[in-house]
Amino acid sequence: MDATARADRIVADRLRAAAGREPLPGPATGSSAAQIAASVSAGSAHADRFAAEVAAAVRGTALALGAARAHPTDLWAAAAAEHPDPSVWFEQAVLLGHPVHPLARSRGELTDDEIRAYAPEHRARIDLGLYARDDLSEPPQWLSLCGPRGQLPVHPWQAARHGLTGPARVFTDAAPLMSLRTIATGELQIKTAVDLQLTSAVRHVSPAAVHNGPLLSRRLTAPAAAHGIAILPERAAATVGPDGEPRPWLAAVVRPAPHVIGHPRAVPLAALAETCPSDGRPIAVAFTGDDPKAWWEAFVAVALAPLRLFADTGVALEAHGQNTLASFTGDRPAALVYRDFGGVRVPPADWPGVVGDLPEPDPQARLVKLLAAMFPTTLTSIVEAFADWSGTDPGQWWSAVAAQVRGLGLEAWIADAVLRDPWPLKATTAMRLADNPTDDIWARVDNPLAAA
Repeated sequence: MDATARADRIVADRLRAAAGREPLPGPATGSSAAQIAASVSAGSAHADRFAAEVAAAVRGTALALGAARAHPTDLWAAAAAEHPDPSVWFEQAVLLGHPVHPLARSRGELTDDEIRAYAPEHRARIDLGLYARDDLSEPPQWLSLCGPRGQLPVHPWQAARHGLTGPARVFTDAAPLMSLRTIATGELQIKTAVDLQLTSAVRHVSPAAVHNGPLLSRRLTAPAAAHGIAILPERAAATVGPDGEPRPWLAAVVRPAPHVIGHPRAVPLAALAETCPSDGRPIAVAFTGDDPKAWWEAFVAVALAPLRLFADTGVALEAHGQNTLASFTGDRPAALVYRDFGGVRVPPADWPGVVGDLPEPDPQARLVKLLAAMFPTTLTSIVEAFADWSGTDPGQWWSAVAAQVRGLGLEAWIADAVLRDPWPLKATTAMRLADNPTDDIWARVDNPLAAA
């Protein structure tokens, strides 16, 4: 089967799965992704847009499949040789992106050549320009690692779109991370703004993100560290228009790379489930040695850190496979590294000064954010990868998760939500067909821990 046929099947399967759990206008009928997209969106005012998005996802998925390369035997050595930021190899090893989103490889209006030039699964390398801006509102020590004040990193596609030329400085051999618009320069990981819809939203840097990220990263560092989570601290800046309002399309967030803060072996959780195109071995299995059970138990203890943090502080991290990295000592997971605060939810009384939709007074709503990111997507994809590779019952891997959750001594309402109740999952297909496609819609899926 060629790459286009395989891509169509992957997107079609994701649409069928979405139709089985989400409130969609119609049932999933037909065999191709285009046919199923038409059937599930029948009657929606947004059906034509959705059809174009699905077609783009099939095209991007086919390009990703064509870029697949066999994994090296020694992953750590390969990562060290790939880029000055050793997390880049693992970031760029993830071929298909979000494990359940049907638009995981849609790239907005990028052409095929632009996808190959800018997308991480194509092992892209770019020149990232820093542009001198008189209209830049920036914090103290903005870009202190790499130059004077008044400079804004701008993605090259965005710079061309907005007519920016003559950068004051250029980071050469910069590498896009899993999110495409976040760029590794070696010492820094820079989240840029692009006028592109990637999966569900146009990826600007909102005024709320510019305000909240630095505040949250400062205040969360100590409580997160107490539960085994290292926070990548943020600095953020945005240009300001004549009306005094920030312009989110010319803004950026700067973080240190994980190795700069003491985590030289940092692997995004999504990459652990990524299988080698030649032999099907998941990346996680490469680290398990001759005792996968002990490795898995060590990993689960690390992976449950956001749940411990929530139980202690009420802060819900959106700890999905792209935002969250496992930090290894040797081949064993030892801690988590967390980045990006847009999906975090905090108790308003404890977090004065946080703005936008991050303050959430309902603790159950905060827990939904955490559970949806951690369990039905991230942990499920890793469990499925382990079970498929080893020919084992997924239940044996879930049993270790359930045992460790029970050992946390959680309040009953939290324990029930994790161990018994159906898990929440973001209804990403229903959201694309809604009038406001960035508002969260939730579906519920079976909880494998209920039988563990």
